[in-house]
Amino acid sequence: MQRYKFHLFITPIFFEKCFEYGLFGVGRTQINQIANVHKGDFVFIYTTQKIGTRTRPYIYGPFLITSEIFFNDDVVWAIDEKTNKDKYPYRVKIDTTNEHICEKPISAQKLYDLREEGRIKSVIDSSALINKSVINLLPSEGKLILESLVQQNAHASTKESPKKGHGQKENSFDPKEFLGEEIREFRLESQLETYLLQNLDELNSLTQFVNGDKSQYYTDIYNQVSTYIAGGAVDVIAVYEKRLFDMWLKLGVGVFELKKGVLEPDTIDQLIEYIEWTARLFPGIKKEMIHGVVVGRDFGNQENRKKEIIMKIDDYDQLYNLTCYTYSVDGADKIIFKKLEQ
Repeated sequence: MQRYKFHLFITPIFFEKCFEYGLFGVGRTQINQIANVHKGDFVFIYTTQKIGTRTRPYIYGPFLITSEIFFNDDVVWAIDEKTNKDKYPYRVKIDTTNEHICEKPISAQKLYDLREEGRIKSVIDSSALINKSVINLLPSEGKLILESLVQQNAHASTKESPKKGHGQKENSFDPKEFLGEEIREFRLESQLETYLLQNLDELNSLTQFVNGDKSQYYTDIYNQVSTYIAGGAVDVIAVYEKRLFDMWLKLGVGVFELKKGVLEPDTIDQLIEYIEWTARLFPGIKKEMIHGVVVGRDFGNQENRKKEIIMKIDDYDQLYNLTCYTYSVDGADKIIFKKLEQ
């Protein structure tokens, strides 16, 4: 069965550079946002243009992702004065599509109209288009935006991206960067999230939905999913399907809240809110299908905090399926996850 993944890239001022070079990039603190973008995915690009005295938002696309995420700090968009390198070195390559090139954009108002109709939920409000670089779209949402662009461009264009940046070397990178000596933790939460997104077997082991023959399972990953909860975004949502009798059936959902440091008790309350939001966002997903997973650094000698977390999870035990894991870092920089037990 053919599956399509869609994303919305956000760059208020650099669309022309993205098109010219066939590249999109983010800085170190946002590597998690682009870590869930893969070769073969489709993307649209949200940008703004000044027309007269007014600045108006538009959406261009579709574009095809032609690489996995890589590191290259050759200057394309903006120079970091401290390093004299580009501010956005974590990149993917993009290209115009062969089947139907859409040269003319659609107004972002179309996106807002679809949201008001309840047909797009991933884009909560305009703040999501200011504070993020990448938004994962549901397949149905991506199809609606694609359809709008094709309607705007009934006759396909021949204007292809020059792809000036496609010769850039695709350097690999390791998101593991730590602070501390005796007890080490990730420098940034975005690095912990990126590590899990790049190691799906590790991620799946925390939900335990995948058992046996991996080819019989499909995991649909979304990350940094906006919510109406003040300042909140769900770190990772993993939707699991299993193939039975030549049919793909929904199996369950993992909702992850990740902390680079020691967990606070109110993190559990935050996870509960995200579980409720996930049940509203995804069609056919019920609360009972969701496994909430919270991950934080090893408690070390903070036994009282550990007991508080255990008690907090016990409070919700009859209503939600919750699990807590701690991570530790050994001398070889290996990440070890351990389930929190009473």
